[in-house]
Amino acid sequence: MNVSVSLELANDKCKGVTIVLGAVAPTIVRAKKAEEILLKANSLDKKAIEEAAQTAAKEVTPITDLRSTAEYRQEMVKVLVKQALEKSWARAK
Repeated sequence: MNVSVSLELANDKCKGVTIVLGAVAPTIVRAKKAEEILLKANSLDKKAIEEAAQTAAKEVTPITDLRSTAEYRQEMVKVLVKQALEKSWARAK
C-alpha cells in the first residue's frame, strides 16, 4: 500500500491538497472527501488530519488478495494517510 500527498499551506491553513491511495483497490483512489475536509478546516491541525484520515478510510472499497485483507487495508489507509499528512504538514511549514 502507498499514499501520496501534495499539500499547499498559507498561514497554517490548507490552500491546496491532493491525497492518492495505491494498492488499496483495483485502481488508484483519490480521497476527495478527505481533501475537502482539509480545505474547509479553519487551520491544519491534528484534529483536521485525524478527521481526514478517518474519512479517507471510509472513501475506499478495499480489496482482499493474497497480500492482505480488505479490513487490514482499510485500517492501514487511516494510519498511512495520517502519517503522510503529518509529514507533509511539517515540511510545508
